[in-house]
Amino acid sequence: MTGSMRMATESATTETPAEGSAIERLISLDRVPAPGPEPRLDYGTVTAASPTLAVELPNRTIAARRAKSCLVAPETGDRVLCSVDGEHVYVLAVLEGSKDTTLVSDGDLSLQSGGTLKLSSETLKVKASSALATIEDLRVFGRELDASFGGKVGLLAERLETRATTMMQRAKQAFRFVEGLDQTRSGAVDIRAESLAAVRGETTIMAARVLAKLDGEQVKIG
Repeated sequence: MTGSMRMATESATTETPAEGSAIERLISLDRVPAPGPEPRLDYGTVTAASPTLAVELPNRTIAARRAKSCLVAPETGDRVLCSVDGEHVYVLAVLEGSKDTTLVSDGDLSLQSGGTLKLSSETLKVKASSALATIEDLRVFGRELDASFGGKVGLLAERLETRATTMMQRAKQAFRFVEGLDQTRSGAVDIRAESLAAVRGETTIMAARVLAKLDGEQVKIG
């Protein structure tokens, strides 16, 4: 074999792997899937709110989820702003809808303020199966109070003061247990009983500055 033939053979041998690797790279590039559509923001209209949320987008109607930051519960017919990522659609905000607004959270919801937290409305309604309030100093001002409890009401206080122009209490039965002194000061005291009025004590004192009167069909002393 001449020197020129040997050089051509060696050149062909060294160039074959390079050509093969280039072809393989082209084939591997063809196998890479094309990138999907990028996430985008879109407007939509809520077509269903319960039991699942569905939103009508410009090109389709699809099931959606409410973003955690969207505390306003979407309702049917609301205009909403959505984040669309393929088949994943999140409602970010409710733009337009009914005047009534409902705030909703899948878990616990906490409101915190470093200053004063104010609630202002024409009518305030609170509904819960259980409520607990821990308040160091509570002051309530109002014009009228009407409370109804079907079960037991317990009140524990170190000191209880009640002031009223007129106070009325009605009960089928009433019991008072006082360990110490029970004192009543009044301009006039009127005690009436339909059957029995009993005053008992180890020492009983009845004193009148002007007149003391005992009246009955029978009066027994001793």
